[in-house]
This record gives sequence, C-alpha cells and structure tokens, in this order.
Amino acid sequence: MLVYLSGSDSFMAREAISKLKTKYLEKNPDGVELIEIDATEPMRNWADLKTVPLFATSRLIIIKRAGELPVDEQDSLASILTDLPASSVVAIWDAKPLKANSALLVITNKAGKTISAEPLMGTALKNWITAQAGGIGFEATPETVNELVDQYGSDLWAIQTDLKTRGGAPSISDWRKAQEVKPFALFEYVRGKRWSELKKHLIAGHQRGEAVEMTIGSLAAAVRKNVSDPSLKRKMTDTLSEIDIALKSGLIESGDAIALLACYLPDGASTSLGASQKRVQWEVAWESLT
Repeated sequence: MLVYLSGSDSFMAREAISKLKTKYLEKNPDGVELIEIDATEPMRNWADLKTVPLFATSRLIIIKRAGELPVDEQDSLASILTDLPASSVVAIWDAKPLKANSALLVITNKAGKTISAEPLMGTALKNWITAQAGGIGFEATPETVNELVDQYGSDLWAIQTDLKTRGGAPSISDWRKAQEVKPFALFEYVRGKRWSELKKHLIAGHQRGEAVEMTIGSLAAAVRKNVSDPSLKRKMTDTLSEIDIALKSGLIESGDAIALLACYLPDGASTSLGASQKRVQWEVAWESLT
C-alpha cells in the first residue's frame, strides 16, 4: 500500500507521520520493521522497499522529502514503487512539488491514501488554532486567534508552542513579560551566529525557570528567519522539531531538552552543526555546561 503526503508544511507532515507510526506500533510494538529514509541524507537504501519483513507481519517504510531527490533518482524510486510487497506500507512525503508528469508523480497520484500537508490558511488555520487551544484547556478568543495569525502566519509549530506557553502562564501579563524578554535576544544571537552566547542564554533561561516550549518555538522562528544556509536551516529545524516532540511526548524533561539544544548548536561561526551532532552522552555534556 502507498500513502502519499502532499505538501510543504513540515508540521502537518510530521503530525501525519506520527499517527502512521503510532498505528503501526500498536500492532508491531518492537518496531523492528519500521524504516525511515530521508531523501536529503546520503546512503539511501531503496532495497528495503523490495524486501519482505522478517520480524513482523508488515513493514512500514517512511520516505521523507522525496521532492528533493534528483529527477533520475525520483524515476528510480518510481520504478520500485510499481511492485511493492503486499506486506509493505510505504508513506512518501514530497516536501516539494514533484516534477509535472514525472513517473513518481503519476504513481503517488494513484496512492491508496493521500494526506494533505499543505500549509493551513484562512478559516482552516483559525479553526486549527481554536482546536489546539481547546485541547490544552486554553480558550482562544477571536482576538487571540487573529493575533496569532498576524504574528506567525501559517507556522503551526510556533503557534502551538505559543498556545502552550499562554495556557501554562499564571496570567496573561506573565506571558507577555516572557514574550518581551526572550524572543528578540534569540533572534539577535542567531542572526549574528553567536552560538556560544546563545548556549549560555539557553542555560541561564532554564535556570530562571523560563518555559522551554517557548524557547524552542522562539528559536525555531529565529532559525527560519535568520539562517540563510538551506542545509543548516533544515538540520537545525529538524533537530528542534525532534527535541520538541520528545519533550511533549514525555521522553525527556525540560533540562534534557535544553542540554540537547545547547549541544546541537553549531560550533563558533560555523555553518554546520557542531561536533556534538555526533553520538554523545548529552547528560555528561549538560553537566559540563552547567
């Protein structure tokens, strides 16, 4: 079976992928046949698409950012998808529009299920904000909804983080004070590639008790606005998203999240992620930072 996630919104795509993974893991809790392939990373192994599962009744293969593959590799992927094992479910997120009339586009258009990952706009966006607010016990007035749309546009990650921060603040005035103090400093550090100072700022903010959810959202917005290198922007956004998901799912605590943020920032004025991007014992790194 082929599932096609069509659209450029990474938040929508990740939410859809998360639901697919959750449903799969309910039946296959070991997850040994769950495979994720990022088309932007080297050493892609398309052979996984043709093999049958050995340790489970079915296999879930998730292919991210297929639209960023070179055209010839998109064609190769399309040829493989024409004859999938019956026991495999392949979910493809394009992230960028596939080439018109390409073999891969023809196949994905015939997918057994299509999920939209297009940015939300207008009424759909406002309804999503209202639903998100209600889900965390925060009543979003029409004025609040309009304010969020004006401030963040269709950036669902930033909106969700903002809502969680507002919902968790003792009062709206406390939230506004936090807004005044944090985001602009983060933007300045990212704009100036002052990564060392940013690390210290993150740690100091955590020690002051600042909401880590707001820190992640603000840092993500700063990266999107001020990081010009596409590769670095993508890697930093992915890292922030993974930390955010782990935090919200309870896999890590707030201190762990800040430690990971600090460790995964670029080194110096570099345009690549730091040495801590490699496998590290980040608990030890956190102790050294504090």
